[in-house]
Amino acid sequence: MNMTSLKQMSAAALVLWAASSPLHAADELAAGTVISKANFDAVKDKLFEGKRVGDMIPERMEWMIKERGLTMKIRHSEKIEMDPKYMQATQAGKGKVKFDPATRQVSGWTSGMFFDPQDIDPNDPHAGDKIIWNLRSPTYGATMDLRDISFVFIDGEKGVERVQRWWSRRYYMEGRLDGGPTTVGDGDVMQKTILVAQSPQDIKGLGTFSIRYNDPSAAKPDDTWAYLKSVRRARRLTGSAWMDPIGGTVQLYDDWDIWDAVPTKYKSTKLLDTRWVFAVAHSPELSVDKSKEGTLEEFPSVALGEAPYYYPAKHIEWEPREVFVVEGTPPDGHPYSKKIVYMEKDWPRPYLGEAYDQNGKFWKFFIFQNRPDIGDDGYKAVMPVVGHVIDYKANYSTTWSSNMKSNPAGVEENDVSLKELLKIAQ
Repeated sequence: MNMTSLKQMSAAALVLWAASSPLHAADELAAGTVISKANFDAVKDKLFEGKRVGDMIPERMEWMIKERGLTMKIRHSEKIEMDPKYMQATQAGKGKVKFDPATRQVSGWTSGMFFDPQDIDPNDPHAGDKIIWNLRSPTYGATMDLRDISFVFIDGEKGVERVQRWWSRRYYMEGRLDGGPTTVGDGDVMQKTILVAQSPQDIKGLGTFSIRYNDPSAAKPDDTWAYLKSVRRARRLTGSAWMDPIGGTVQLYDDWDIWDAVPTKYKSTKLLDTRWVFAVAHSPELSVDKSKEGTLEEFPSVALGEAPYYYPAKHIEWEPREVFVVEGTPPDGHPYSKKIVYMEKDWPRPYLGEAYDQNGKFWKFFIFQNRPDIGDDGYKAVMPVVGHVIDYKANYSTTWSSNMKSNPAGVEENDVSLKELLKIAQ
């Protein structure tokens, strides 16, 4: 065989290798591609940022694309920096934070994440607990301000039914990184939350105030009060109120951040996987356009003009994010038999979630749009600003939107209290 023949064979082999290589440019989708039912089978085996597209779409989302009209416009991922104080506090806590396998509780934590995600062993039977404990650290900042929050009640066939406008604020009593003490009070209380209806008139003033303690056992459940307009006073609710729906929505208080409970409120948690998924991590800054109140354009990040009406708007961009996938088994009396959350790996921010009924049937899917935010004091956080809570059994959703803000200036502990609830409600 002469040299020319060898060169021809080498060239042919190179072409064959390039054609079969998983990194071949022809297999890479372009940013801006819209994944839909029409092209899913054609793009699922292609790559985006070197990863197979189909592998970044969980099973339930694939079903939503193929059967329920979900579309996803994809963009390149972008690194997000959490506040340096938060990350430094996480490192400073190493060796001080202790996890008790017998009680599944944590001691020695002051601020930052409870556990550095890089140190969580996927083979650790308590990895799920540690990841959910991280979610309970003040990732929003010391205070979360849900500005202009509105719940839009959406029928998947008929569209928008009604809109409710609420006001909410959560004040973290520990782990605070706003320049003052990291813990307010004696350390007995984890956080306080107010949620009050603003309109329409028939629900105006309805609201709740809750206190979550650092002993999340049956001996000391959450304290929750509800203001009742009919008797013009607050009534104390049972300790299981955290499992109840928010108002008349399809979202539970436990779904506040897709997963709001500390891990010990659940019978068990389990780390199922670490994987890449498409998620909304850079939602637009304006989630509620008050200048267009009363029109569908008031909520620009929700596709309210096109069936099934409850998905992210067509221009919202999804990007690859590496996530922990954690499954939880709720306690007896909880509406769900199982909940799954897809949460950013590097710091605790939920993007997607699944809920199953008591018969083990798929029931709800959660899509939360998030965006980086800078608080009034310069604190860098990642905020959930739109929550698509979809009940597939009823083909119904109560999707909320908010111009959420981290660390609003001037907020003190007494601004999130039962007294404040009564003041606002009346």
